[in-house]
Amino acid sequence: MKTHVFIVNESSFPIHLQYLFAGTGAADADDHIGLLSDIKRVRVGDRVIFYLETKESSGIDGGFFGAFRIADLNPIVIQDSANPTYLEQQLGKKLIYRVRLEPADVYSRGVVEYQALDNLPVYAKEILWSLIYRKLKGQRGCTPLTIEESNRLMDMIQRTNNNQPLHYENTDGFIYNATNQQIEIDPSGRKQYAGVVNPATPLIPQMLQLANVDRAFEVNLQAYFTENAGLGVNQSLDAITGSANQMIWLGNEVKCGVGMRSIDVFSVLNLPRDIRQHRIIELKDEQVSATISRQLFKYVNWTNQYITGAINANIQPIIVAREIPNTGNNRLKRKKHEASGQPTSYWQEIKDAFNAFNVRNLAMPILYYEYSFQSGSIIFTQVTY
Repeated sequence: MKTHVFIVNESSFPIHLQYLFAGTGAADADDHIGLLSDIKRVRVGDRVIFYLETKESSGIDGGFFGAFRIADLNPIVIQDSANPTYLEQQLGKKLIYRVRLEPADVYSRGVVEYQALDNLPVYAKEILWSLIYRKLKGQRGCTPLTIEESNRLMDMIQRTNNNQPLHYENTDGFIYNATNQQIEIDPSGRKQYAGVVNPATPLIPQMLQLANVDRAFEVNLQAYFTENAGLGVNQSLDAITGSANQMIWLGNEVKCGVGMRSIDVFSVLNLPRDIRQHRIIELKDEQVSATISRQLFKYVNWTNQYITGAINANIQPIIVAREIPNTGNNRLKRKKHEASGQPTSYWQEIKDAFNAFNVRNLAMPILYYEYSFQSGSIIFTQVTY
């Protein structure tokens, strides 16, 4: 089970509680591939925590409220293209991507921001870095928490409420009492979510269209990963991310360091004998270059220092890049081998960079995958080097 934090304000929070949904939007935009990539990582049963923005002028302390979970409804992610979007006037904002919720362990009082973020603990590993990075960046509407961060935040919420969740019936609704700044049960019942329930636009046609005109599609590729990872939709994809029975965590745009570097996709697997593996997945919408190993070094170093239990023996760096057809029939005329069978200077430079990284024993040896589009699908193939 993963945990996702959705941002709300004093106007929108009561609506989210009454209609049991969460969502993201980007001003007046009708679509936003980065936000779609974020919200596509949710799975049925995942935990949702609301972050109520602080507003000192209104006496709103803000903080983190929960917990709810992603409802088992199809589609999981809704794209609301209506004009106006459902409940837009009441929310005071346009939310184009939405997920429906059901209550889990709901606690009345939230953890104020000062307790969660500003009152820093002694040990750096106990700081909720994902939320601090999100606040510094200020652009994420749906933020993934690591397993340890989620456990710490839920522990804070439980202790704030003396481990006493609200006792509700399946038909009870929820309201936000702005006077005492608490979630309360509404015995009159839940409000029915009656907006459109259209799925988001398919991603592969978008990627193909962009690739055919040499335009960037890396974020679209990331969205394909978050949408389908571990679901058995694409076996060649699951070989990279891990399968459903292995994967215990999935994140995207995972911030690592105050320089705001981001790991494209990060999955944590639980392998036989309870061995965890941490997969750092770097995506490219173009062919690989030798400099990518420098990025991996920074990501591996952060993972080793910050993620509990991560060591060089269980950190698996993976590179996923555009296919290099050996015909040289591509935009940059690159290929791996000469007609004689010898590696081209381009391919030899990449191999040398990968092997130089591997001999440092900072992590498991780099796995390298290439992808191609075939008959309306995307196929990932592991390449030996």
